[in-house]
Amino acid sequence: MKRLFILFIAVIAAAGCCRFDLDEVLLPREDISLTHKGKLIMSYDPLTCQMSHDHDSNMYRIYDDTISDWFTVRCSQAPHSTGQEITADVSWTTPDDTKSENGLKFTVEKTSPDGTIWMWNKSKSIGIVIKNL
Repeated sequence: MKRLFILFIAVIAAAGCCRFDLDEVLLPREDISLTHKGKLIMSYDPLTCQMSHDHDSNMYRIYDDTISDWFTVRCSQAPHSTGQEITADVSWTTPDDTKSENGLKFTVEKTSPDGTIWMWNKSKSIGIVIKNL
């Protein structure tokens, strides 16, 4: 009985563990980027990519020069302060497909004086680093 109880507690603890911790996946990133379930989807390279930000629609676009790799983020409101919760639609390319997630709840986890914003969606393990231009 004691072994069964210990096994039960171990299973519950393992199930409650977040495999993709924002402190490991998102916050250390210094680049404009999108991560999904711990995997880097795209990172902005100023030599081969473009970035845009439409203030009126709170839309952020990052794409490479061939427009084969990109991601977009449309926020319900302008993200600007740590702890702020917003809703966003996110789309991105994969090697063989395009993915979209609509109406996701993000928390602004960190901001910097240069306009960089780190946002995290816990339910889908999506981390986004964008920049207000």
